[in-house]
Amino acid sequence: MKKGLLKKLVSALVIVTVLASVAVLAGCAKQATVPDLVGMTKEEAEAAVSKLELTLVVQRERYSKKNPAGTIDAMITKAGDTVKAGTEVKVVGSLGEGREVPNLSVLTGKEAENLVRKVGLNPIIVEEFSDEVEAGNVISYTDGGQTIPKGADVTITVSKGPKG
Repeated sequence: MKKGLLKKLVSALVIVTVLASVAVLAGCAKQATVPDLVGMTKEEAEAAVSKLELTLVVQRERYSKKNPAGTIDAMITKAGDTVKAGTEVKVVGSLGEGREVPNLSVLTGKEAENLVRKVGLNPIIVEEFSDEVEAGNVISYTDGGQTIPKGADVTITVSKGPKG
């Protein structure tokens, strides 16, 4: 065999061996099983995924009757999935139990106060003069139609009637 041909053959063999080794090593990248994080605090969940060389990402937050504020309410990345190290584990965070602020616009101040208490919110009554709204009736209120944390304040402005 010619010396030049032998050199080319050895070079090709070395290249094939290096490429095969890289392919095998790439296929052997460290993997982890995604843990179930539901119910854990954000800090506990971050620690759990960090040990596995994964990253926690809270995609969004929502109100939850099942999980308190500051905990993980649901998994977007499925628990039990096998993923490569460095993968983002996506979850939904809990804002705790929420309550919808009811429509108070046609009520008296007392009726509005009672209804707000009944749905688990804290009414704050503020009175002000109004030429448009009869004394004792609701002028305005905060967070109408919105879901807010259980026990949160709802400011209800009640008419004192026309000024003087």
